[in-house]
Amino acid sequence: MKTQNFSLTILTLAALSLITISSSGNAQDRQFATKGVTEISGSVSYSNFTYVSDGETGDAISIFTLAPQIGYFVIDGLELGLGTGISLLPGYSVLSPEDGESTNILQFFFSPSYNIKTNGKNLFPFIEAQLGYTSISSGDQTDSGFSYGGRAGLKIVAVEHLLVNISAQYLQITLNESGETERDGFNYLTFGIGVSGYF
Repeated sequence: MKTQNFSLTILTLAALSLITISSSGNAQDRQFATKGVTEISGSVSYSNFTYVSDGETGDAISIFTLAPQIGYFVIDGLELGLGTGISLLPGYSVLSPEDGESTNILQFFFSPSYNIKTNGKNLFPFIEAQLGYTSISSGDQTDSGFSYGGRAGLKIVAVEHLLVNISAQYLQITLNESGETERDGFNYLTFGIGVSGYF
């Protein structure tokens, strides 16, 4: 219950921060994908899963996830971002079973992208490289490694300061034990829709 209350508090603070940033005294309206614009997205969530087999309820697993993302346009169209990887368990996640040790998952990605201006002022096709690090630890066991991939799609200015993103993403996640030479991990392909703000 404490974890759930904490995550709700963080979610509320994040929402208030985005509202404050969007409504803060920007005398001039900035157009998306121009030099000096910042794009922010992310999520905070708490989930609780219980496995059921043949009518019997198993142990519950709680998942807390924090997944912020931020990007800054250094020139028109070119955005340098810091992100949190895959949408399955992005950013920093803690999986806590009722019995046993918690598992911590950390993903951190540097994400340069190029956003293409079209004839319509509200449509921005984009392509993004993703270079980063993934780590999973439980007790004394840690698997980690360099992970990379890319994302491409379309950003749509729905209303002023609010974007809807439609994208496809492919990542090669590496999770090797210390000293391992051959790659362990998984390849991840996803299609999704998201929302972000810009100012």
